[in-house]
Amino acid sequence: MDTELLLTLLAVAESGGISAAARVLYRSQPTLTERLHRLSQLVGEPLYIRTGRGIELTPAGTALISTAQHMRDVVNEFNDLVLRRQRLQSGVLRIVATNTVASYFLPQRLVAFQRKYPDVEIHLRGGVIDWRDIPIPDWDLFFLEGGLDLEGLPSYYSVTPWMQDEIVTIFPAGHPLLDKAVIHMEDLMSYPIIWRERMSGIRRTVEHEFYKNHLTPRQSIEITGVEAVGAAVEAGLGIGFVTAAALKYRKEWRVAARRIPSPDGIQWTLYMARPQPIYQSRTIQEFLRYIEASDADAT
Repeated sequence: MDTELLLTLLAVAESGGISAAARVLYRSQPTLTERLHRLSQLVGEPLYIRTGRGIELTPAGTALISTAQHMRDVVNEFNDLVLRRQRLQSGVLRIVATNTVASYFLPQRLVAFQRKYPDVEIHLRGGVIDWRDIPIPDWDLFFLEGGLDLEGLPSYYSVTPWMQDEIVTIFPAGHPLLDKAVIHMEDLMSYPIIWRERMSGIRRTVEHEFYKNHLTPRQSIEITGVEAVGAAVEAGLGIGFVTAAALKYRKEWRVAARRIPSPDGIQWTLYMARPQPIYQSRTIQEFLRYIEASDADAT
């Protein structure tokens, strides 16, 4: 059967009428009417009736909608796969990452990779807060913070751990807790806390640590980005949590860092979403080999 017949019925149902669906599909109304007629003949009974405001599906038409939706998903994934296969020789690398990963984990790796492969064109989109805003098919690799889920990822992608890191607690200079030899999670409860945005992997990981210790932290100040947390803590607004990598590169922050809870601190995992090897361009393959080798050397 022609897939366009079912997809036309779906478009008409979702648009509420043939004329509206024609605009969505960039086809004429007679073309859509003819497709619906052919589909009705295949099924053997009417699929819709006209109403004053558009159309209304019959029980037979309604029964086809879930199948049509599944078919649309399959067609979209097929088109995406074809596009990616056409890009196999492309010297372009498209990466999406959260603010923390884009700022403190990827830049040095991307610079070194581009020195080795100067003809590769790199596109990096950082600072992602809501992954629903990302057009997944337009990008190759996705770098995620621990505790985040990436919805809408194609079935031929896999999400795997990429790197372990530590989250440290930072205090403004002269904070009274800095006089203690060992600071416990319970000690933080009496002071304002600077929180990252709700979708932050750092925040989710720290909140889980509090809850694991049966503590409900104060919802004091909520800001976006690791740089804003450092500035707020430095100004004396409260206690914050940042990745150890950020602290390494932000030596200008006038803050004190402690590993809480002692002695292991809070560990978290960064993840990478990548296509299966058969769908990886040569550029993606080279980049993955490069970062795996460089990360192995670093350890």
